[in-house]
Amino acid sequence: MALNMRTSQAGLDLIKAFEGFRARSELLPNGRWMVGYGHVRRAKKGVRVNKTEAEAILREYDLPPVERFVMRCVLAPMTQNEFDALVSLAFNIGPKAFSGSDVVAGMNAGNRLEAAAAFDLWRRAKIGGRVQIVDALVRRRAAEKALFLNAPGRLPIASSRLYRAMHDADALPAPPPQREILVEHHSAPELTALPEVDDSETVRSATEAAAESVRQQMVRILGEEGVTPQTESGPEEGGTTAEEIAAAVSELAGETPLSGVSKSVWPSRTDLPEVSDEPAPRAPFEPDVVGLEPIEGSDVIDDLEPVEVSEESIERAVELNQTIDAEDRRGTFLNALPFGLLALIGAALGGYGLASQFGVVQSDQTIESPMAVFMPPFLILLGVLLFAVMAYYFIRSLSSQD
Repeated sequence: MALNMRTSQAGLDLIKAFEGFRARSELLPNGRWMVGYGHVRRAKKGVRVNKTEAEAILREYDLPPVERFVMRCVLAPMTQNEFDALVSLAFNIGPKAFSGSDVVAGMNAGNRLEAAAAFDLWRRAKIGGRVQIVDALVRRRAAEKALFLNAPGRLPIASSRLYRAMHDADALPAPPPQREILVEHHSAPELTALPEVDDSETVRSATEAAAESVRQQMVRILGEEGVTPQTESGPEEGGTTAEEIAAAVSELAGETPLSGVSKSVWPSRTDLPEVSDEPAPRAPFEPDVVGLEPIEGSDVIDDLEPVEVSEESIERAVELNQTIDAEDRRGTFLNALPFGLLALIGAALGGYGLASQFGVVQSDQTIESPMAVFMPPFLILLGVLLFAVMAYYFIRSLSSQD
């Protein structure tokens, strides 16, 4: 068990990059608020932070409980890079999922490669009611695994001349196990009498009769040359009754046609049903020590419990965030409006001074004092200075909303 480890700047930068920065608190679909670098616990409406404050909240408030939980779960010694990657994973998936993950099991078993490969098991998320692989989570897991495997010292040699890489089929998702399905046979409402079998002809089995019927249907659809399709009539012209098809299916399933329900097993991998997006359940890791209990007090709070969110809640959250953004933009524009008016006044003074200097604006009064000669240059200087300063603060006020 590691003692008194803290997340390094490399791990902190990785978490900040994938959490994203929010200068204003935003409403989540589950009704909670988020601000800064994924801070939820004390976030509320109307909170504003800059990047320095958000990093301080992440380092000194959000990460210490996660760091202590990682040190409590992992009983094997860790390097700084391994610890940073594990903290990022635990911060993303939550303490409950982290404590039972294969990453922790691999670390406690002393198998670093198995633990690194287990990072890829946490790439799915529920979006729109459907569990699917998310691009951002794939990239985050890849970055965490790269940091986890970046051990101090020289890199191990893996020359292509010494180790020719081979395709690893075990890394692909395993196909679902074979399962039994129920095939129900329902009798037709009206059955026509079977034709009399001519003893002179070889009696075809039920399987061959069903195959011949399918072939005749394909001929009628595709129009194969060289074969004359038969008309859609009764059994007298080569058709197959419902009893014959039921007998063929029963024979393929290995049962007698008298049984009402038969079972069959998918014959090959190509005939497997569609695989569900839900991940296959994995056996939980059961260490020899006593199961982990929540840390005393309120050190660890799992903010990542699955919450069912309705479409109305999502729409309300989006509308409220849009309203907050509109109010922020309106308030920013009102704060910048005085600077814009002063900039216009400065432009007007400078323009009037230029016009007086070059005689565009002339006065009928005779100049009575020498000070009137210096008035146009003074107005030009004052107008340019006022316009430059007020325009700067006007642009700065508008850009402060980001």
